[in-house]
Amino acid sequence: MKFNTLYVSKWADGDPDDTRVIETETYTLHSMVAGNSVNRAEAVSAYCRKHSIHSVVLCPGFTHSMVAEIGAAVGREISVAVSRSDGPGSSVTNPVMSEARKGIRK
Repeated sequence: MKFNTLYVSKWADGDPDDTRVIETETYTLHSMVAGNSVNRAEAVSAYCRKHSIHSVVLCPGFTHSMVAEIGAAVGREISVAVSRSDGPGSSVTNPVMSEARKGIRK
C-alpha cells in the first residue's frame, strides 16, 4: 500500500484535470492546479475518491472558508492541511505572483 497525497494550488487559469504524479515505492504525490472557473471542493473530492488519496495539502492561497469547504467535501477519512509561508518567503513570492497574475513575464 502506498501513501497518497494530493497537493492543490489555487491559480486563476488552472485546470484540475491536468494533474501530475510523482511516485516512489511507498509514496505517491499528486499535484493539481485548480482554477477559478471550477468548484474546487468538488474537483478535489472527486480526485480524492478516484485516486484513494489519504492527505490533501493546500497552497497558502486558500482562505479559511475554502479549507473548511474542501474538508467537508472530502470527509473525515482524508487529512486536509494548509502550507504557509513566513514573512521573508512571502516578500519573495508575492511580487512575482502579482506580476504573473497580470500576464507580465520577466
